[in-house]
Amino acid sequence: MTSRGAPGLDALGRTLDAAGLSCSAPAAHGLLSGCLVADPSLSGARLVQALGERHPPPGHDDAVLREAVEALRLQVLRALNDTDLGFEPLLPDDSEDLEFRTRTLGQWVDGFLGGLGQTPRLGGLKPSPEAAEILRDFAEIARIEAEPEANEDNEQALAELNEYVRVGVMLLADELAPAQPRSPIPLQ
Repeated sequence: MTSRGAPGLDALGRTLDAAGLSCSAPAAHGLLSGCLVADPSLSGARLVQALGERHPPPGHDDAVLREAVEALRLQVLRALNDTDLGFEPLLPDDSEDLEFRTRTLGQWVDGFLGGLGQTPRLGGLKPSPEAAEILRDFAEIARIEAEPEANEDNEQALAELNEYVRVGVMLLADELAPAQPRSPIPLQ
């Protein structure tokens, strides 16, 4: 299957809504990322199942959802394998309200932990002390509440949390990397 580019946040949200899924776009991206960190060999079909129970309207075409998930799967795998450490959680940009961005970071991390937890490969692995600390921190970040005041200190704190999450995901992916080298990830 030749996939188009991975959808952005708004496009993913529309695709999820059209497919009858209730999760937000950041939570879905986090979930898919968590699943792929735990088991990079997961198929797009398995990732669609991981998104949960769907209630699509009559006549809905699942091809759009399958294509979007496949594009995201390839994008996440490429980013996790990027030597320039290019992985980025799919989150709103800085033009959005601080409270909204804070809430979506919590949703992304909650989704990531859910994906990591529901993927069987992780079940038998005991995380290193560093990975266990990252996972504990992620559990706290998943429950984050925004400060009511949007000021420079709060903006800086959110930027630092975003970077911690980004780097934490890459460290977890490295620790959980399969013993066998990963197969090349197609460009399209």
